[in-house]
Formats: sequence, structure tokens, C-alpha cells
Amino acid sequence: MTMYAKSFLALDGNGRLTGARTAQTAPYDRYTCHLCGSALRYHPQYDTERPWFEHTDDGLTEHGHECPYVRPERREILLIKRLRQFVPDALPVVRKASWHCRQCHHDYYGEQYCTHCHTGRFSEEVVAE
Repeated sequence: MTMYAKSFLALDGNGRLTGARTAQTAPYDRYTCHLCGSALRYHPQYDTERPWFEHTDDGLTEHGHECPYVRPERREILLIKRLRQFVPDALPVVRKASWHCRQCHHDYYGEQYCTHCHTGRFSEEVVAE
């Protein structure tokens, strides 16, 4: 079973950035990832008021396989596997930080995914001195 990380931001059917809570009150028929453009499944979670978006196996774009929500960090996956003993539906979380892409020299903050290169493979975390 593929384990995708929860996302709380997406592009709505009009291409506007929207949050998962906003989508509860103004839902659209489709959502896409704000990083890789892949189709997302919306989980409104009306009973818990903690909505989220998730990638799908059949909705991944060419760049979707490099998205941090599709390929969470290994240590996060190991942590979630242990946590699932107590919380069966737990999903990984994507860490946000400052990054520098060695390939195109783009500096950015957020998920480890350079929007210029469409991968996080060449990105290194920038450590404040």
C-alpha cells in the first residue's frame, strides 16, 4: 500500500490556491497539488473538522513521482509505521524548511520540491548560522 502524506493546500477547479478548511465551505469537483499538479482526493472530514487532500495512484503527473507528498522522508515513514500500532489511520507529514537547489541555484521555503526543476532531489536544507 502506498503511503502519501496529507496536504492541507491545493489548487481548486479555477486554479486558485485554497486550504482544506476553505474547501469544506466552498467545495469544487476537482483539486490538484500546488507543487506537482497531480490530481488530489479531498477528505472533507465534516465530523472532525480536520479536512485534508491526498494524492492518488492514478492521478500522478510526470512530476508527481518527485513530489514530497508522494515521497515522504524515510524517517517520517518509519515513524508513522510505528505510530500506526496505536493510530491506524496515521499518515506522514511533510516538513517545511528553507532549501537551496544545487541544480538551478533557486532558494525557496516550503516543502523539499523545487518548482523550477520539478524535483527535490537536488535541494539541500539551508541551515541558519
